[in-house]
Amino acid sequence: MSRPLFAHRVCALASLLLVSSVARAVNTADNWTSYDHGNPLTSPTYNDPNAALHGFNPIADPFSNSYLTPFNPPFTNTDLVIVGGGGHITLHFAETVPLTASGPQIGVFVNNAMVDATWPTGQATTPAAYASAEPQALVSVSQNGVDFFSISGSPISFDGPSNYYADLASDPSFNMTGGSVLTDMSKPFLGHLSDFDGKNWSQIKTVLDGSAGGTWLDFRSTPLTQVNYIRFDVPVDPDPQNPTNRFVLDAVSAVPEPSSFALPLVGFASLLLRSRRVS
Repeated sequence: MSRPLFAHRVCALASLLLVSSVARAVNTADNWTSYDHGNPLTSPTYNDPNAALHGFNPIADPFSNSYLTPFNPPFTNTDLVIVGGGGHITLHFAETVPLTASGPQIGVFVNNAMVDATWPTGQATTPAAYASAEPQALVSVSQNGVDFFSISGSPISFDGPSNYYADLASDPSFNMTGGSVLTDMSKPFLGHLSDFDGKNWSQIKTVLDGSAGGTWLDFRSTPLTQVNYIRFDVPVDPDPQNPTNRFVLDAVSAVPEPSSFALPLVGFASLLLRSRRVS
């Protein structure tokens, strides 16, 4: 084998291995360890915690086969689990969530449905609004599944939308065509509902910047350096017969662990090239 051909194949192999190591599956919940639906009057059929495992279902509306966007969130009980007042859910991440030096580490995706002022073209109102109240819950995290540490002293309002395709061309309120570029569930979205005030669909995609959206949480206020579990608790309803407290969960995700796999592979390829040059 000639040296140029050998070098080309080694570089191609290194590139392939590097891409493979970076293009890992998104770190989502792979299991639940505890679940209490809470107030039995709160959406009683949305009581399967398995609905919160893994990533998005791209089809938000199975009746029309339309895709998940900020204007068309999931709504079936196979995609969502609801925790009523006095209830909780605890999820286990597929991989350890690392503490980052800055910025949030965990994304939470709910069923916020942005109001479309020009249905179905995706024009946010001014101010931007959701069709229903944003879900709220107290959030705590754990490394061992036993000792949990709160990341907020009061309930967190989850005000981020969700999006599946980064290149969905048009009509996000009712689109059955889809796109070709997936959003990144591991890319923190640092914006809020107000960032979408009056924006059209093209501008909304710019604000999301390739992220799948969601509400992202930071656990640097806890003593933990890594997290394997996340728990959501919903306060007891002031009037149990007229429940108002609820948390609607679609999925969770996390920033990836720093890759320690790609660099050794590239180094290995470099050593192969060097050995061929001196042989």
